[in-house]
Amino acid sequence: MKKTRILLCLATIIGLTGCNNKPSEEVKVKSVEIIKNQVQIEDLEVIIGDQIDLNILVNDNLTPSLTWESSNPSIVSVDKDGKLNVLDKGDVIVTVKVTDAPYITDSIHVSSSKKVEQTGVGSGKTKNDPIFIGNEGEDEPIEVYFLEMTQIYSDSIFIKKGNVEVLIDAGYQYDGQYVNKVLTQYCTDNRLDLLMASHSDGDHIDGYANALETMGDVSLMIDYGGNGSGNVLNARNKYTAKGMKYYSAYDCVNGIGDAQTRYYLTKDFYVDVLNTGNYIASNEKSAGNANSLAVIFHYKDFSFFTGGDLTTESEKDLLKNEVLPEVTLFKAHHHGSNGSNSAELLNTINPKAVAISAARASRYGITYTGPKESDTYNLDAASGHPYENAIKNIYSAPNISQNLNVYWNAVNGTMKFTSYGEDDFEFTGSKTMKGYYDLSKTNGVGVWNSTLNDFENRVTGEENFKFHETVAFKARNYQQYLPQWARDQYFSNN
Repeated sequence: MKKTRILLCLATIIGLTGCNNKPSEEVKVKSVEIIKNQVQIEDLEVIIGDQIDLNILVNDNLTPSLTWESSNPSIVSVDKDGKLNVLDKGDVIVTVKVTDAPYITDSIHVSSSKKVEQTGVGSGKTKNDPIFIGNEGEDEPIEVYFLEMTQIYSDSIFIKKGNVEVLIDAGYQYDGQYVNKVLTQYCTDNRLDLLMASHSDGDHIDGYANALETMGDVSLMIDYGGNGSGNVLNARNKYTAKGMKYYSAYDCVNGIGDAQTRYYLTKDFYVDVLNTGNYIASNEKSAGNANSLAVIFHYKDFSFFTGGDLTTESEKDLLKNEVLPEVTLFKAHHHGSNGSNSAELLNTINPKAVAISAARASRYGITYTGPKESDTYNLDAASGHPYENAIKNIYSAPNISQNLNVYWNAVNGTMKFTSYGEDDFEFTGSKTMKGYYDLSKTNGVGVWNSTLNDFENRVTGEENFKFHETVAFKARNYQQYLPQWARDQYFSNN
């Protein structure tokens, strides 16, 4: 999550051979190096308001007269003793020279920014009163994480934009422990700015208690509505008592109370609640797949559409109620189910990438804690989500039919999509927790290796592969759903 930095090489050190007309001590100076806290530096990141003392390392402990300069004193000024005064945001070059031998020099790159801190919580109703008041790290990218769950499927999405964090669902109960680790790592202020629950199925909400166990505060919660029960109701009650704003999807799309459809997390990062026509009212109890919360997140030109486990019928209702834009990123509905992900929806939103949020399928009711010789179910990831009709529709969407940007937790692990606000992304996968195996090498049978304490032929190295490039894709015979050009290019020998 670090910004790209400009790296500047230290200036070439020039000797003083033959310069007998210079003062004797200056003649002896061969090099100067800028140091901070006794360490030589090339780059320095600072915060507006900082005052920092730089020092110089000179050969043989000489003390020549020095001249300090800043390429832009209105951003970072430097006095005669090497003290920096950080005045504004930007990048400068700070240089030190030996006064009587100005060709003996050293320079560093200094990057200044505002302090990342939250000074208040707004209503989120307008861009001038966003949920996050303060400096969230405005130059930081948006990062969308699809967390790899370990249960049969499960779902949990984490979004980070600077110091603004969003959690959507938390998987099964056991998955919530992993989600908690993610929140602990990334929510350094112990506050979630937005908490969402898509619907009431256990593979989306049973993990809430574990996930939120150590979370101090939540600024805003939007969920599927109804009178609630269990983990979601507990989260509503716990955090509203601490000042959290709560709205149901039903209230948002119907304008009940002070609810609305758009909420600003920052001035240029906001979420729109979409009207599926199927949200449940406050007197109803549970929300199934068809009642899932559907939203689009926007950050400048980047957009991300997620709709929980929406069904084909609820997708049709959504298309009747909303004029949907094309989006950068789409989470396949219901883990890539045949009963979702209609061609009509995919052709309308025409995503540039599709993320399939689903672990390698395991048996219901079994907590996965690692490979076991007795557990040979679906070792090759050849069954379970994502299913054929969903895959066919996904690869038929105009953009996907050209770029093949489809990714899946089972092969890509926890998936991260990063954008600096462009209608594009950078993808980063990770080593899978669950993994899968190439059973084509062992006649379709899992072979246990007691030395490895694992089955043989675990597939590795696919973290950053697109789905069509993986062993699992071929094992499922999904190449038949690729456009003809892709079949010719990637599977011409099959």
